[in-house]
Amino acid sequence: MLNIKHKLISIALLVSISFLSSYKLVLQTYEHRTLFAELENLRLEKEELSFQSNILIEEVKYYKNHISLRKYASEKLGMVIPKDKDRVYLTRRIDK
Repeated sequence: MLNIKHKLISIALLVSISFLSSYKLVLQTYEHRTLFAELENLRLEKEELSFQSNILIEEVKYYKNHISLRKYASEKLGMVIPKDKDRVYLTRRIDK
């Protein structure tokens, strides 16, 4: 009788350990998939931010180039922006 009790206790313990182990595996798999999805979202966000930063860098270079050209034209070549009264506007006639 005592031997049967030990066997039942052993079986119950093994079943409990097996259930807990399986449950832990399911939780780890869920956590892994959740973290992997978050990692993919972060990678996409990083790629988008990198793209936007490249655009901003190009815009800064563009405006910096214009500023340096304006500075060179005014300092080295003596060019100035004409006043409104000195400007001449030409209108284009469209002949049909």
